[in-house]
Amino acid sequence: MNVILYNFSKRKNSTKIPTASTGTTISCQLKENCSVLNPALIFNPGNGAFSNPFSPSQFNYANIPFFGRYYFIDDWIFLNGVWECRLSVDVLASFKTSIGSTSSYILRSSAASDGTIIDGRYPATSEVTIQRVPLASSWYMVAPSGGCYVVGIINNIAQGNVGSVCYYAFTSAQLANLLNYLFSDNIYNASSIDEIGSGLFKSMFNPFQYIVSAVWFPFAIESIASSNNVNVVVGYWQTNISAFVVGSIAQTTYITGDIPNHPQLTRGEYLNYAPYTTITLYIEPFGAIPLDTSFRNIGDRLYSEVFIDHITGKALLRVAITESASLLNSSRIITERTAEIGVPIQLAQASSDYIGTLQSGIGAIQSAFSMNFAGIGSGILNALDAAMPKTATMGVNGSFSMTIPSPLMICEFRHIAEENQSEYGRPLCDTRIISTIPGYIECGVADHAFSAFSSENDRINEYMKNGFYYE
Repeated sequence: MNVILYNFSKRKNSTKIPTASTGTTISCQLKENCSVLNPALIFNPGNGAFSNPFSPSQFNYANIPFFGRYYFIDDWIFLNGVWECRLSVDVLASFKTSIGSTSSYILRSSAASDGTIIDGRYPATSEVTIQRVPLASSWYMVAPSGGCYVVGIINNIAQGNVGSVCYYAFTSAQLANLLNYLFSDNIYNASSIDEIGSGLFKSMFNPFQYIVSAVWFPFAIESIASSNNVNVVVGYWQTNISAFVVGSIAQTTYITGDIPNHPQLTRGEYLNYAPYTTITLYIEPFGAIPLDTSFRNIGDRLYSEVFIDHITGKALLRVAITESASLLNSSRIITERTAEIGVPIQLAQASSDYIGTLQSGIGAIQSAFSMNFAGIGSGILNALDAAMPKTATMGVNGSFSMTIPSPLMICEFRHIAEENQSEYGRPLCDTRIISTIPGYIECGVADHAFSAFSSENDRINEYMKNGFYYE
């Protein structure tokens, strides 16, 4: 019987087969009481290839055409003047063709993979990359002098009215002019107050009571106001102070930016998702907004709309993700927040309550006549209190600090250990023909059938399930 001997290097879990031309064909005898799976061969030292007693050690692999199988040479034994070769069947090489034509559900492969499947074979390391991504917006880092003010004033002017309130847009200089006017005596017509005096008239008619709101916005006035200046009317007063009428009660602005990828993205798209990637938006005044990274499959462009109410200063932020900067739309909203972009401004006027003073004085005199000294004291204190200047206030001051921090996206990327793709593959989880994806393969099932002995079938399936190389 002839056998082909090789000096051949291969993994035990590989289908690799030596090239026929590299083998040495030698005649031999089959030792009695041996099996097909673990045969023993007898070689005569006189054979040309065995003229040197130690020459058999150069051969470590064999092909026995008579059995139709390839074998690993486990040992050479020189016994009673002959060489005995002990072999064990190489099931992967012997049935390579049948294995290659098998359709199997592939868990891992070095030749093909699905990057969306999480690869848990490699542990996370302590290395974390933090990336700060500035976001584009229009209202941050705007000083109070650079924004504009929307002031709601009760009057009978139809233009810009919402109900009985007319909303004007002022620059800082225009608002200063209005306040100077309202604090001055020019607002009072002397011919109308001859009978009661200016002090009493001021206490009875406070122009600030017609101002119902004042909100500062971190926007250029052009984005809020109509194009033409108008004369501001406060209650019954024609101030001759110019301002703009609010052109619309709301506007839409945007926050945009590109979402970066995980530094190890070539290992798989799953690294762009939690827990390997966390993304937090820091958008004042909406606060810190964690993004659900499960939406990263939509795209890598952040496109957020901000709807702003010019009357109240309230705003609605809708965060969306799109495929790219050229495909901007807000249909894929992943979260939303509300906050106040407008900053409420406190306005005030100092005035004296002379009517209250007069009433208190009368009360004091009455107490004196009744000899009620406690009453006299009470009357005197009430009169003093009423005579002190009082401040009429409207609204409360808000915070300009929310417009200082620029919007940011903070991305934290957790790294995973270095991989050996050629020896461990990557997740595939798909049904494939084995021969179409050479290299390392792990199959999901161990029930494939081959024209082999039962024990050979078991070993082939065990290799396929635990990982083998089709090469």
